[in-house]
Amino acid sequence: MFRRIAVVAAVATLAAAGPAVAAPKANTITAVGGMDVKLNQFITDAQHWDADTYTVKSGATVTLKDKSKMGQPHSLSLVDKLPKTMAQIMGCEPCGPLMAAHQVNEETGDVGVKLVNVGGDGFDAAGDSIYLPPKGKVTFKVTNKGSLTHDFKIKGKKTVRIRPGKTATLKVLFPKAGKFGYLCTEPGHAAGGMKGTLTVK
Repeated sequence: MFRRIAVVAAVATLAAAGPAVAAPKANTITAVGGMDVKLNQFITDAQHWDADTYTVKSGATVTLKDKSKMGQPHSLSLVDKLPKTMAQIMGCEPCGPLMAAHQVNEETGDVGVKLVNVGGDGFDAAGDSIYLPPKGKVTFKVTNKGSLTHDFKIKGKKTVRIRPGKTATLKVLFPKAGKFGYLCTEPGHAAGGMKGTLTVK
């Protein structure tokens, strides 16, 4: 038995389908595209799935891939009715309830429920949704093995002050490759050598 399913990408703004592309790989659904921003002029969001319709054999395993350029989260969700007009796309009636069902923390990208299954077993009912977290998320686990209090700061985020023998974690999103400085912000510690560069590839 084959089933045709309609999917919608739930992101900050729902983009219209991009230009025509080659047929997607069997049993693979891929997020592609990116955004273009020109200050005080326009924002073009061309993030989309690599096809408008997928045919999947019942019981098959489907692979979700994120090849989009922005490192943003996406969800693949079954809906009763796809939006057709710009107002419907921008309003995205199912998006709010779907993100609430996933229990998404918009600041960290953390998600409480990766798979929302409102129907029976399987991905087969409107409201079923899979969350793809943002690319490039790194969790730093920092242990203080010294005798003084320290912290760890990178990309504008910082751990709590870490007393000797204690550990703290810090989650940071790196959507693009690059070099990022890190340091301890306790007075005099960076000047004493507690600093460096992290390379993200």
